[in-house]
Amino acid sequence: LTMDNSNVVRIVTYTGSIDTTTGDFNGIRPSINLKSDVKIVSGSGTVDDPYRLNGDDDTDLNGVKLNTRYSGEYIRFGTGVNNLYRIVSHETADLTKITSAMPLKYSSNYIEKEFNSTNFTTSYGVGKFLNSDFLNQSFGYMTNDQVNMIEDNTTWYLGTVGGGNSSTKIYKLAKYTNATDNILTSSRYIAKVGLLRFGELMAGQFERYSYGSSSDYWLLNSNGDTEIHYITCEGNAETRVISSSANVKPTMNLKENVVITGGDGTKNNPFTIELSS
Repeated sequence: LTMDNSNVVRIVTYTGSIDTTTGDFNGIRPSINLKSDVKIVSGSGTVDDPYRLNGDDDTDLNGVKLNTRYSGEYIRFGTGVNNLYRIVSHETADLTKITSAMPLKYSSNYIEKEFNSTNFTTSYGVGKFLNSDFLNQSFGYMTNDQVNMIEDNTTWYLGTVGGGNSSTKIYKLAKYTNATDNILTSSRYIAKVGLLRFGELMAGQFERYSYGSSSDYWLLNSNGDTEIHYITCEGNAETRVISSSANVKPTMNLKENVVITGGDGTKNNPFTIELSS
């Protein structure tokens, strides 16, 4: 919040050090004061067991629809080392958009895929992988029951986000025709599984940085004719050419009738879910 001078703003880098910037785009960490009568009802205040506040301490969630829950909460979904996801939003009415908590792994190694197109498509590269091998139970990423929970036809917005744009709402260009109106871009694609957009919730790195603990992964949006945006292991949004490789964070909408069967939505006790008949 504190300026260095009238033109320079202080930032915290991915390593935790203090730096300054004049015009770069950086992440945002909202800070608020809670009212004095807010009460803690459970939890120890650690990363795996956060405090739950009065009104948020929902203990009887069995049968509750997942689409009533909140961005950032954790879900047990997928298999093996890829079995943790987070709620992104409810962008589409009645559906729940989720993304893998970490980029996809095969055994213990991050999977690298080429984008291979200037637009996301199921015909090439990462889009083809996500909508074929990733959904094929023989590869072991998903169970058949989990695949059936995923909405078949999600709209993925493919707006071009160029570098050097002076607008503070540059992230809106990933979905809208400009940075001020809410007119949806005509550049879009229908598929079962996609990726996070530039600037979308959960499009970042959420663990404290340490060498080798995080990885670069693709975003959905291009920067012109030859480059696609991605998130670096340090948490920066940068671009690389479509023939390059990066890791993958599968993103999808879960159907309206997916319900909670257990858990409280924390990292240490994620929701378990099933498809209600």
